[in-house]
Amino acid sequence: MHPDVSFSAAAAGRRLLLALTLGATLGGCAALQPMFPATAAPGVISGSQSGTPLDAALGTFLAQAPEGSVLAVAASPWGSHVEVTAQEAYLSASGRECRKLRVARAGAGHTSAELACNTAQGWQTHRLVTEVIAVGAQR
Repeated sequence: MHPDVSFSAAAAGRRLLLALTLGATLGGCAALQPMFPATAAPGVISGSQSGTPLDAALGTFLAQAPEGSVLAVAASPWGSHVEVTAQEAYLSASGRECRKLRVARAGAGHTSAELACNTAQGWQTHRLVTEVIAVGAQR
């Protein structure tokens, strides 16, 4: 066998392998289904994942209070007779206005980190994922 012939066959084999790999990669990307249905944007909480609605007075407080403001609430999703401290406001990845909160329960001697976001249905509490992770790591 002539040395030039074997070199050409090896080069052709590498090109064929490269073409097949590229074709499989691009074909796999085209076959992927969208991660989110067309009716829901990424990060939007819907259905059973929606939060607990807050009353109008607490919603107004969250929408207007400067950071550090405190509101005493007789009844809330966090229990009776709590003090809610509004912390920083920010826009979530889904574009909703959210606020971090500190909630102090009367007589409990501690505060908890909470989260509320303004949705089309009004302000709702949501699980603060970073706190769940931090608490889980401490166990």
